[in-house]
Amino acid sequence: MADAIGEGAEEAAWVRWMAGAPGLVAAFGWGLAEATFFFVVPDVGISLVAAVAPRRAWRHVVAAILGSLLGGALMFNWAARDVDGAREAVMHVPFVRARMFLRVDGSYAKHGMGAVYLGPLGGIPYKIYAVEAPEFVERGEFLAGTAPARGYRFALVWIVFGVAGRLLRRTLGRTDAQLAMWHGVFWVLLYAVYWGEILLR
Repeated sequence: MADAIGEGAEEAAWVRWMAGAPGLVAAFGWGLAEATFFFVVPDVGISLVAAVAPRRAWRHVVAAILGSLLGGALMFNWAARDVDGAREAVMHVPFVRARMFLRVDGSYAKHGMGAVYLGPLGGIPYKIYAVEAPEFVERGEFLAGTAPARGYRFALVWIVFGVAGRLLRRTLGRTDAQLAMWHGVFWVLLYAVYWGEILLR
């Protein structure tokens, strides 16, 4: 049961919403948005579902991958036609910096498509890899590599937050509402550090 130790019907309702079809649509849309012009990763939504309904969160991983794949295809095609226009548009996304494009180009030159797999380690948005890709890899190679490149991180988030949620329930007796609160605190702090680092560089 999604919230076997939840606090009541209200918590059960939002858990059902997040873990059900509306949450899947949201995960797909989030993957698409972050691959294009949104600046918060789909991991935030995936991790919340993983914490409160871990057995169903794999579907959100798949939905986010599909959304990312569509977004990546759109950005790749745009850059293939008008790379300057695509770059300029992505440069207006909050917390995107010109130096990120240079790092991505250097990584592509060194690693080829492997650069996309290394992206999460450097905190560089996927959308930049999609825009820079046409100069280094073919469309088919980029799209074929997008699913595993995005999926391994989403899957890791699912596993980590699923385990963390289960441990918090068993050891501290946390309810779904409390898990959501701690989840929010975690991501606010993480993004405060990440964005602060970008602004201070």
